[in-house]
Amino acid sequence: MTPQTSSIPAADLSARRLPSYSHLHELMRRFQVKDLVNVDAESFMRTLDEFEQLDDHEMEGFAGRDKQHPIYVKFHWGHRHDFGEFSKPGRMGNHHIMVMATFIDELKAIGQSLAGKRVLDIGCWTGGTSLLLAAMGAEVVAVEEVKKYAECTRYLAHAFDMRSIEVRHMSLYECITDEFQDAFDLVLFPGVLHHLSDPKLALRITFNCLTDGGSCLIETLSFDHDAEIVARRALELAPDPAREPWGWNWLLFTPGTLMKTMEGVGYTISHPCTVMDGRTFVVGRRDRHTDLWRAGLSVRTIR
Repeated sequence: MTPQTSSIPAADLSARRLPSYSHLHELMRRFQVKDLVNVDAESFMRTLDEFEQLDDHEMEGFAGRDKQHPIYVKFHWGHRHDFGEFSKPGRMGNHHIMVMATFIDELKAIGQSLAGKRVLDIGCWTGGTSLLLAAMGAEVVAVEEVKKYAECTRYLAHAFDMRSIEVRHMSLYECITDEFQDAFDLVLFPGVLHHLSDPKLALRITFNCLTDGGSCLIETLSFDHDAEIVARRALELAPDPAREPWGWNWLLFTPGTLMKTMEGVGYTISHPCTVMDGRTFVVGRRDRHTDLWRAGLSVRTIR
């Protein structure tokens, strides 16, 4: 039976703070200019400036830029990075820290240490989640489909000598080779699901990537509805459709149907999901590898 959801107003969560937030925030302070290892401060700042100048659709393999979301073409910092001598605000600010603190404190899915854990970080953007996971002790494989962001994350990992981070420029849908099968203790899947055209296939791929007993931590844009609606076209809910073209946000789940879809691809959901400010946090556990309902699957041969 799928657990019920628990809803937390963002204002309440902010007021009491997540106990782990300050700890995680402090971990991120190890990535400052004074902590650089493989590059000097001058070349570091120059390289970051060069990333910020990137405005290129061809490097992403696009035929043109008109039908692509600007974030895929022009470089934008995704996460806030405090480099000590200067900082990059990022479109999502410290959201990555809040996400991890929520999984620690609200869903009790992980502890503050990930030492000895192998983690697949899906959609690493400009590396905030990957650096945080590594600072928590994890061995990280970071997957990012946008080349400029994969290169940025790779550069940051190199600059701070974070050898526990391996960055792959690839799509989640390509994580089906032998090296990804049954390979990870944890899959972190934050802020990505609503950007995908085939979420059920994506969820099955994450399931296959886990070891038995492993967990997938999902945070995604969602919407509340009492009816049994699987998903809703995200364009209908965009505050400014002109800025959110079709193909940026594809489908939004209700919390309940997200959990049911996860169960449908094999996950066990044993803890109520948390809903906060229009976003759903849910943990799926892979008890053992099982088959799934294959009728209508876009990739019939998916493991």
